[in-house]
Amino acid sequence: MSEDLYHTTDADGISEINPDKLRLRELLEEAYAQHPVKLPMDADFSDVSLIHDTSGWSLSVFPSGVLVWENLDESEATARCMRQVSLDRALALWLALAEGNIALIESAPWENLPN
Repeated sequence: MSEDLYHTTDADGISEINPDKLRLRELLEEAYAQHPVKLPMDADFSDVSLIHDTSGWSLSVFPSGVLVWENLDESEATARCMRQVSLDRALALWLALAEGNIALIESAPWENLPN
């Protein structure tokens, strides 16, 4: 991975700066192991996310296999989603984001979030 600054936030709200590929996989495995009905009712977070700090792009992964792609630095940006994403596909997209490869992620089949 490149020298880009990125960080993850896990389902407990704990952030890690520039975790390696193995740790990224572990975070996703933990997220995918949680079925939405198993999450505590008082959980603050139900997703794990990777944020590319330089660009402001964020890719959140939910236990149901839904990914949400949004730019946290642009208030006018529209968040988009992808459904039924496998863990391996989510990891590939996280790795691309960690490297700052925004164009690769943008080329994925995103759809607008429902209102």
